[in-house]
Amino acid sequence: MLSALLGLIAVAEIGLLFLVIALRRRRPDWALSMLILVIMALIWDNAVIAVGGTLGEGEPLRTLSVPRYVTHALLVPLLIMVGVGLGRRHGIRTLAGRTAPAAFGALTVALVAAGLWLDVLTLELEPTRYADTVRYTNAASHGAPIPAVVTVLVLIGIGTALLVRARRPWLLAGSVAMFAAAAAAAVAFWIGNVGELLLILSVWWTAAHTAPAREPAGAAPPT
Repeated sequence: MLSALLGLIAVAEIGLLFLVIALRRRRPDWALSMLILVIMALIWDNAVIAVGGTLGEGEPLRTLSVPRYVTHALLVPLLIMVGVGLGRRHGIRTLAGRTAPAAFGALTVALVAAGLWLDVLTLELEPTRYADTVRYTNAASHGAPIPAVVTVLVLIGIGTALLVRARRPWLLAGSVAMFAAAAAAAVAFWIGNVGELLLILSVWWTAAHTAPAREPAGAAPPT
């Protein structure tokens, strides 16, 4: 039953992927390009867990599981830059110019490096069963996933600014839902997957309801 839920989440994320691609074609934006990469990583994550119960423990599932950790480490922190892009389009002054994007870019790089160290270079896969799912988890992982937590906290901050500056509550709502889901995932991992879906939905909705207006004065145009 849980495998089916994760499969449905993957299907929903595929739908979101097509929506974001369509939006990117109408409105070229570097932030949307990054969002596409993140969604692809989440689709892979949910799809692999969804089929894990069918494949069972063994080398095929183990091999499919490695990209789950690599893509999470490399791509999930990119959501910070997606949030920065959305904030700039909505005219948030603190994100104008080059200084703030450069600072957030440096933070993103640092989180990617931390994720590679915590979840890739020290990766020690072991089979884990939960309900009807079989997945490979990182036995070397201890404590909260710092890069993911920092990413969500930054999105909460940007979401708050969007609410105050542009009366756009969706990113804040999705980020808070993700934060709560991540905490609950310590008890039931799949809640975190639901939270990721809600977060990506909120990011897409925010992007879709952002007028293609000019960025704040002094801001560098997106490429």
